[in-house]
Amino acid sequence: MASALVVLTNDLDLDARKAFIAETCASIQSESHGGSRVELDCVAVESFGPVDEAVIGMLVTLARASQRNGARVALVRAAKPMRAQFETAGVAHFFDWER
Repeated sequence: MASALVVLTNDLDLDARKAFIAETCASIQSESHGGSRVELDCVAVESFGPVDEAVIGMLVTLARASQRNGARVALVRAAKPMRAQFETAGVAHFFDWER
């Protein structure tokens, strides 16, 4: 299974989100052949507190785009509170979760 690693932070303003989306979409496109995935390293998110709604929405959009390309998004090293936040929002199922 092929994968690409992208580092996620929670301090993404509008311009940073656009750049992150472009980088991640490029990874999805370059890796998209059945069974591939994009891994988002979430270790830096913990230091910023809860993930804001804009970042959650961005990640769900990326996860859906990945699925359309036969890939999955894995949130790697995400803290338990982050996963709980995604479960509360009803979107945790869009992602693979790995410690």
